[in-house]
Amino acid sequence: MLGTAAALALGSPLPAIILGLGTLTALYCLLLTIVPDRLVGRLLLVPSLVALVGTTGVPIGYMLVTSVFDVGLTTFQYSWRFAGLANYLDLLYRDPQLWPTLWRTVEYLVFGLGLQIGLGLGLALLLNREFKGKRLAQTVLVFPILTTPVVVAMMWKYMFDMQTGLINQVLGLVGIEPRPWLSVEALPWVAAIPGIGAWLTDAGNFTYGFLAIILVTVWQWAPFCFLVLYAGLVSLPQEPYEAARMDGASGWQVFRYVTFPLLLPLILTVTLLRLIDQLKVYAQIWVLFGNLVNTRVLNIHLYTLGLGTHEYGKASALGVLTLLAVMLFTWLLLPWIQGERVRR
Repeated sequence: MLGTAAALALGSPLPAIILGLGTLTALYCLLLTIVPDRLVGRLLLVPSLVALVGTTGVPIGYMLVTSVFDVGLTTFQYSWRFAGLANYLDLLYRDPQLWPTLWRTVEYLVFGLGLQIGLGLGLALLLNREFKGKRLAQTVLVFPILTTPVVVAMMWKYMFDMQTGLINQVLGLVGIEPRPWLSVEALPWVAAIPGIGAWLTDAGNFTYGFLAIILVTVWQWAPFCFLVLYAGLVSLPQEPYEAARMDGASGWQVFRYVTFPLLLPLILTVTLLRLIDQLKVYAQIWVLFGNLVNTRVLNIHLYTLGLGTHEYGKASALGVLTLLAVMLFTWLLLPWIQGERVRR
């Protein structure tokens, strides 16, 4: 058996790869000992840069290339026809699902992020004081973050069940009829708004299904916002608070003119991190609703193009557009995160 394993190893490229990596590592260590001290710091960054380029730069470059070629299931293993901007134009002008999906994604970001940040900040302010059971409350709040998105979605799917779900059973105890949380039925209190109710439920996605998606996202990730903002609160300098108390400022004035400005860069940092993460959401929505058109967001539409209809070129084009959107949001928020706009 050992002889067979050795023969297989010798017939595979693995020994050559190990030998090559060992040689490169030895040469790199030798180089660190002979270069001037001022260059050691930069040289130590080389392995990280190589890993970053290999795991991030190469896939992004491949996505950029395939986005300007006609790549499909039948042509993937053959020569690709250069398409230029055709994939982008097809997405923007001929894809009937792109703009509704994009609008739904924007709504998901606005409502989801707003509730997460607001709830996280409220919890941070509430727990930034001493009371009995504080440690227990902090521990319980961590549980949703530790649970994988698929498990969270499965748990909530059972709770949202029309007949046996916990939520509808609780609503029944207070005399409220069961609600179809796992459907795209319009929210009745929104549909009843005179003039704009029909538009809100149709174009605005004010449905039970979309509300369920928001609830699941907020339940899992508002504690993350709480942890980050709570850490920021406890590390704020106390001198401005002492000066505000001496001037007779009220609790709201202390929050408005002291706490919020000092915490704003951290709030924007959490917003950017959660925005990027929500743009990548897939598991939770897929487990709850699958590829249902009325609950589809940008990342699921990208999956549909790439692995559903096998339009790899168009999927790559959508990936490039999503990447550009993330870069734009980052560029807009960075001056505020770094405090440059706040100081002005």
